[in-house]
Parts: sequence; C-alpha cells; structure tokens
Amino acid sequence: MIVIPAIDLKSGRCVRLVEGREDSETVYAADPVDVAISYQEAGAGIVHIVDLDGAFLGAASPNQKIIKRVVESCSARIETGGGVRSMADIEHLLGTVGVSNVIIGTIAVERTDILAAAVKAFGDSVIVGIDARGREVATRGWTQASKVDAMELARRVTELGVTRIIYTDIARDGRLEGPNVELTREIARASGARVTASGGVSSLEDIRRLSELEGDGVDSVIVGKALYEGRFTLEEALTVAERA
Repeated sequence: MIVIPAIDLKSGRCVRLVEGREDSETVYAADPVDVAISYQEAGAGIVHIVDLDGAFLGAASPNQKIIKRVVESCSARIETGGGVRSMADIEHLLGTVGVSNVIIGTIAVERTDILAAAVKAFGDSVIVGIDARGREVATRGWTQASKVDAMELARRVTELGVTRIIYTDIARDGRLEGPNVELTREIARASGARVTASGGVSSLEDIRRLSELEGDGVDSVIVGKALYEGRFTLEEALTVAERA
C-alpha cells in the first residue's frame, strides 16, 4: 500500500475544503513547496497536488507556476489535477510544468475522445479521477452532478486504456470520518484498474483497512487533512502501510 500525501492549492496556499465546497476553506500552510519537500523528506515517493482554482475556473491558474516549482524542488513524483479540460492542458502539465501524472476528471465524463487521445499519447501518465456522491459522478470542481454511475465510468475508462483510477467519495472528503471502503473495492473490481483510495482517511486504522483491498486492486491511498490536523504523521502512515 502506497501512502500519497496531498496538497490542495487555492490562491497559492495549502488549504483543505469540506466536501469540495469552496466556502469551507481552511488554510494550513503558506508555502506549498516547503510542504512538498517535507513530505519527500518524510519518505513520500509521490505527492498529490490539486489545483482548486483551476478546478473551479475550468482553466489554467497561477497555481501551475507553484506546481512547477514543486517539481523542480522535489525528486518525488508529482501528480496533479484540477481544471484539466483539453489535450493542450495535458501536454502543458506533462511537458512545461513537468509533472509525472495528470489527473483527468471532467473530460473523462464529457469528452471521452480527448481521454482516448491522451491515453494513446501519454499512456500511464494519464490517471482518471472518479469523484462521486454516492454512486453519482460529479464534475467541474464537484459543482455539477453528471448522472453518470461511478461503476459505469470506471468500466468505460479502462476500456479506453486507463490503468489507474483515483476514487474519491465526496461526502467523506475533508470530514475525517473514514474512507468508503466498500465502494472503493467495487470500483476496483468493476474496472480491473489499479485504484487509489481518496476521501475521509482519518486514522492509521483506515490505512490498515484499505490495505486489505490490495488483492482487489486498491494499491494506494491519498491522505490530506489527517496529516494537517496531526491525526498521525506521514512517517507513521508509511510504516503502517509497509507492515500491512
């Protein structure tokens, strides 16, 4: 089980939202580069960065300059999403910004032609983020309900060649109430892809529970607010994951 620390960027600062609501912002740190370096020094091999401004605007934001600084300052792999709406956005993030992986959400629902072209061009560098309330996928910074079933989308994107999905239970995100273990398992089984669990992780026990899903294809977990709130350290999480 791989533990991936998260950085959510809004107005250039590290924040966390509750259920993705823009009005629920809590600022935790001013310099995302310092936070990313601290995660790397604690042992993280991957850092997950969400450009919240990009997600809400649906376009490139000034946060991309910060993400580029993170890439240049860290040897850890950087994966990022938020506001990725075109092939040009994907090419820019992988090329100019230099991230290792781009996370696609909205266009996986609305423009499967772009997703298919991106997978053909960039292979495993393309990750699909499935963000859902219950089983209904939300798009455009989680502000719109798509009426698309999460299981159906998982199957659809893997048919296009996607090999990794990040599944987020929106209702649990930022609430520190534990992950949706059962639906995470279902997403993995339905798709056959490797799945990263996200949303609600609040304790080391949550990481242990998710590690039991490795046989189903859930091989990693994103941790955000629990680290900022001091529920556990990244070093502790990595130790638990390694033992599991």
